[in-house]
Amino acid sequence: MTGFLESLATGIRQADAGEFWFWTCALGVASLLLLGLAFRQLRQSRLIQDTPVSRIRSAAQGYVHLQGHACLLPGPEILSPLSRERCCWWWYRVERLETTYRNGKRSTEWVTVEADTSGELFQLSDETGDCIVDPAGATVYPSIERRWRGHTQRPGSGPGKRSWFGGGDYRYSEKLVRTGDYLFALGQFRSQGSEQQFDESNEVRELLAEWKADRVALLGRFDADRNGEIDQHEWEAVRRAAIDAVRSRQLQHSLDPDIHVLDRSRDGRPFLLSTLSVAQLVKRQRITVFFSLLGFLALGCAAIFALQARGLAGN
Repeated sequence: MTGFLESLATGIRQADAGEFWFWTCALGVASLLLLGLAFRQLRQSRLIQDTPVSRIRSAAQGYVHLQGHACLLPGPEILSPLSRERCCWWWYRVERLETTYRNGKRSTEWVTVEADTSGELFQLSDETGDCIVDPAGATVYPSIERRWRGHTQRPGSGPGKRSWFGGGDYRYSEKLVRTGDYLFALGQFRSQGSEQQFDESNEVRELLAEWKADRVALLGRFDADRNGEIDQHEWEAVRRAAIDAVRSRQLQHSLDPDIHVLDRSRDGRPFLLSTLSVAQLVKRQRITVFFSLLGFLALGCAAIFALQARGLAGN
């Protein structure tokens, strides 16, 4: 090992200055990025564990942790663009195998030709209610992740049973959150709908004007003596009926459920949608933190070793 390090140090000392600084700076930047990733994952892990689960019906306005099942809203279905599978959320990428020749050498690589992410609204439901989810900007941990190959830019269907052994110059990658999947979410929760102010007097006036516009119907309902006129006593009955109708309308509206929406946080806190359980996601994040810190130390030490080899840092 000592001989290898001495040989490596000799190579670093003899390297061109431009090449040396490029690779040393690249090592330093990469180590700092890994450190940032470790702290980001650690922060998310703590946030997931420290934010208590709320029920949709009683959730406070603001940043919340919800758990339930993903389902579609009424209306057109959401279909994944590649496999045409019914789902609540999708992500896909299409790559093409391209061959290039440089300096007489042949090389092949996968080049992305098409990619997109679903932005369509879907619904999260628990035993107390429903919440509309706007997935734009969310970090999503899906229930389905798959890759297969084919001969056209868009496949005719999803992967077959032997998709890993298929050929073709196109490679398809797809992630899905299916309908019915368990889902936990961290995001900004807001409700709207029943919190409206009513002006009873104004609504009564508008309703009376509407009734007076249809004189035949008005007389049919309130002309008790059938003389073709609404007298003062009958007009009081009209007003009482209008007030009762407006109050009934107000009561019905107050009983209507609020519309709940979950979307990205306004203060930069993570917006997460995960089909993994809390325990599974926290475990995955801790593994990411461990290897990110390990990479940070390894690349940082490599950068310091390179500086020491050039005599630019103390031993």
